[in-house]
Amino acid sequence: MNAVQKQHVNHPRTWRKAFTGTLDDISAAAKWLDAIAAEQQFPEQLVFALQVCLEELLTNIVRHGGAESSGNLSDVQLPPLNVEITICTSAQHISMTIEDDGKPFDIVNAPAQRIDRPLDELQPGGLGIQLVRNFASSIAYAPAGLGNRVVVEFLL
Repeated sequence: MNAVQKQHVNHPRTWRKAFTGTLDDISAAAKWLDAIAAEQQFPEQLVFALQVCLEELLTNIVRHGGAESSGNLSDVQLPPLNVEITICTSAQHISMTIEDDGKPFDIVNAPAQRIDRPLDELQPGGLGIQLVRNFASSIAYAPAGLGNRVVVEFLL
């Protein structure tokens, strides 16, 4: 298989890959997404939106998904969580599904901070949720086994 590890799963252009909930795998997932984007010649603005959403969602999984998580990225639970990412493309949209076996967290109904205030008035936390909501055309959440499934879609 090539570096992108292409699979056909009920769709002519679907890619799926497993990662672990570690800082190194956040970077590996971003590179994997870049390889798909380059192969499929996604527009630069779409690649940026996909990357922001991917990195925010994975960072939240690593930071908050573990049973004993303190929220500190240097204090990741061992063994790390399991994460599976699926990218599906069609003529009208691209969807990115991220499944993990961490603590349940419904991003759709989670409170997000308003980002229309001066930077010095913003409090840490909740900004990533707002970024994902702003970049994606739609977001869906469902419990998946013992964890989570988040689907973000981007219209073309």
